[in-house]
Amino acid sequence: MPTPGMGLLKAARLTRRQMIMFALTSAILNGIITACVGTWLAQTYTTQQTRRKSVEDIARLVYDRRTRAGMVVSSLRRNAPLEEVQFRKRAYDEAYVDWNKNILLNLFVIREVGGSLKFAALEQMFEDDLVGAMADVDRCLTKAYDFRLAGEDPVQLLDGCQMSELHQFVLDCGATFTDELYKLTQLSFSPFAGAKAERKKIAEANIKANCTRPPALAPPASVPLPTAPATGTTSPAAPSSPQSQGVQP
Repeated sequence: MPTPGMGLLKAARLTRRQMIMFALTSAILNGIITACVGTWLAQTYTTQQTRRKSVEDIARLVYDRRTRAGMVVSSLRRNAPLEEVQFRKRAYDEAYVDWNKNILLNLFVIREVGGSLKFAALEQMFEDDLVGAMADVDRCLTKAYDFRLAGEDPVQLLDGCQMSELHQFVLDCGATFTDELYKLTQLSFSPFAGAKAERKKIAEANIKANCTRPPALAPPASVPLPTAPATGTTSPAAPSSPQSQGVQP
């Protein structure tokens, strides 16, 4: 007595051999598709984790340099022993070197996270706002340190270049910038093509709101800082590269 399954095969005019070939072909195609999707998901996840780690590195460099600058300024304001000032200044110099060694890599990270192969708006904000403010902090700190070495009181100079306000600005801008970059690294499988573009617009708006210096903190390009009295030693000239962003000793 024929079974219902055999009746269906006969009605569809399919042989047992054709059914086996169909099953094998389906299994192979499913395996290929699954492997491709799995590889794509693994690569996407790896890329996302790499970008997140890069953003975390930028945040570490920003906070390291800012914190060490604050420690030097604290010693200068307290008129701490010269040994303490010099020790903290050396630690700051190390953070400064780490920052400048990675400045170009940081720009590449921002470009990649921002999704642009060309010079991105986020890069412009990074260089003009955050890096520019950090350069002003460095310029003021270095002059104040030279004053201290010369036996002069650097507090008036620190107040004149608004070190406290610049220090706080670097915190606010740095925190916003790295936070928005971190958000841009989030995995998204949204079917809407403009979702990432919209997220980038929001990031740029938030960064602009927190990284635009008020007129009172505008770079004092036309107002040179006082010159420290001669100490018998001279500090090397400031780097000429626009990416050095400082006047390090």
